[in-house]
Amino acid sequence: MSLSVLTWNVEWATPHPRSRRTPVILRRIKRHAPEIVCLTETHADLLARDGHAICSEPDYGYPIKAGRRKVMLWSKEPWERVDHVGADTLPPGRFVSGVTRTSIGEVAVIGVCIPWSGSRTGARRGAARKQLWDDHAQYLDGLTGILKRSPARPLIVMGDFNQMIGPGSRAPEHLRSALLDAFPPDMRVATADLALEGRSSIDHIAVSRNLAIESLGIFSNIQAGKRLSDHSGVAAELSAQRA
Repeated sequence: MSLSVLTWNVEWATPHPRSRRTPVILRRIKRHAPEIVCLTETHADLLARDGHAICSEPDYGYPIKAGRRKVMLWSKEPWERVDHVGADTLPPGRFVSGVTRTSIGEVAVIGVCIPWSGSRTGARRGAARKQLWDDHAQYLDGLTGILKRSPARPLIVMGDFNQMIGPGSRAPEHLRSALLDAFPPDMRVATADLALEGRSSIDHIAVSRNLAIESLGIFSNIQAGKRLSDHSGVAAELSAQRA
């Protein structure tokens, strides 16, 4: 028995009936038959109603646009113990977590959209201007504390990490270390080595030692020469780790 999970930054794809990108994006997702999906830079109503969605807060530090969410988690089964904030120290609107039942049992899931290097660096009325990588560093610090307090049950952390892991990363060295150090010793970023056409993924899936990786894959953001998103997506098949 395995659990199929998927994460993808869909670059604000909407459920609008005239959307060119959305039907293709949804077919790509459906092809993997996931039980759990994490979408980032998405719309609250993007996925089918035959499941259960929870979202981050709508205010992510920029002008609010109806329906937009930085993070959404979707599951075939209902969510319990839902948290839309994570910690008051996190940059806003980029976190959601919950617990859901799956084919391999109960699993805790954290969906993240770690800020990009230039997050909130533009001048905005009534808001302090950030320096490059400030929000990213603040998020990693907050995530470190959240993961230290996470329960011992199987745990998945997935979403847009806004960092390549290993060669090719543009993040400052201390933030490369901070990303990996955010995860406790019993967790690993399973997708760290995934790349498509020589470009490493910045969307990732991390799992606790309670879970075994059966397979990993990265799928293209291009369809018939046209871009579906500015990110490729990643998917994994997981199983309960044998004692």
